[in-house]
Amino acid sequence: MQRKLYTTFALVLVLLLTVTACAPQAAETPAATEAPAATEAAATEAAATEAAATEAVEAAPEDPWGNIVFAPGTEVKLAVSSALTAGYAVYGQDMLNGATLAAENFGKLKGWDVVVEGGDDQCEGAPGVTVAEKFAADPTVLGVLGPMCSGTVVAAAVIYNENNMVMISPSSTAIMVTARGHENVFRTVANDDLQAEVTVDFIVNEKGAKKLSLLHDQSTYGQGIAEAVAEKFKAAGGEVLALEGITRGDVDFSAVVSTVLAGEPDAVYWGGMDAEGALLVKQLRDAGFEGVFFGPDGIKSVPSYVEAAGGAAEGSFMTFGAVGGATGYEEFEAQFVEKFGDKPVAYGPGTYDAATILLKAADAVATVDASGNLVIGRKALSDKVRELPFDGVTGHLEFDEKGDLKVVSITVFTATTDDIVPVKTYDFGK
Repeated sequence: MQRKLYTTFALVLVLLLTVTACAPQAAETPAATEAPAATEAAATEAAATEAAATEAVEAAPEDPWGNIVFAPGTEVKLAVSSALTAGYAVYGQDMLNGATLAAENFGKLKGWDVVVEGGDDQCEGAPGVTVAEKFAADPTVLGVLGPMCSGTVVAAAVIYNENNMVMISPSSTAIMVTARGHENVFRTVANDDLQAEVTVDFIVNEKGAKKLSLLHDQSTYGQGIAEAVAEKFKAAGGEVLALEGITRGDVDFSAVVSTVLAGEPDAVYWGGMDAEGALLVKQLRDAGFEGVFFGPDGIKSVPSYVEAAGGAAEGSFMTFGAVGGATGYEEFEAQFVEKFGDKPVAYGPGTYDAATILLKAADAVATVDASGNLVIGRKALSDKVRELPFDGVTGHLEFDEKGDLKVVSITVFTATTDDIVPVKTYDFGK
């Protein structure tokens, strides 16, 4: 390096002498006398810049998972995998909106523009794998926000893990999502085990339920949460009358409604999303059921659940990660409404936090090499996500070794005629 600096200085000096010799006599002024000093300073500065760039490269550690390299002028992509068409598109758009707002509020990453790109995984395994393969093949993707549905995560996470790509889901609650030990997989939502615990405590101790029937949509998410609730309800001394599956997309549930009501349950639990949930609660009420109707985070949506069910949704309950009262939530919601025209539906806040965590972690580990490339180590990024405590709009977020949240708040909500409002919050890990 020292030899290189001397060589650079010598070349500059020779050039200077040549230019001075060829210059007209008028150049022999006090200003010209000062020129060599200025040139020397410029040469020194150039050498220092070169040395700094070289040192940056030398200081950048070899990452065992490889590096993400962004050339000058390229954009850093936040990829969002979710359902962007058909029945669950309202949730996917909510996630896109949350990621978009996070990118705007964060600004540039070391001078690089941050953009959001969506991939329609249709809340299904096979399309989710297709989306995962597309994102994994794109060298400008920093990380993935989503997938939304647990069944999609179970399939797609294998691809993201094989490609050492950080994945943070704001909505996937199935226990097996983080149970497989993937170091790159995280979520900003409570798992099914905790949701089930809250559900059972509420329907037993707050509503006095002793007999429970359960329905689910046979998905990884829906069946998983329904089975977890059934297990915990029995452990609490309750009687499980029925555990029945339906087919997603069906609209007539009269046969299964008759089955689950045969034992005269005090409560009916639905494991699934809002489209079928709205139809089920309406058909249950039409069949004369007056007990508690309870569901997971999948039915916490306005308007898709509340309006679709009509008056039948009023008084039903659901669990969701606590939102409100967290750091900056009111400001976030105001920004969200101003930009997108309405409040977040469900997963927008969690996606906002997931995107912000990912960008903050990237900013902490990124370097710029001698060629002007932005370089981010994949394992360094994953490790920084795990170790970075963050107070977001959904609360305090800090991940454990599995990628689950160390501290979780779960709120029981209830539906009114035109809204969904909080009833009781349960805290875990505090």
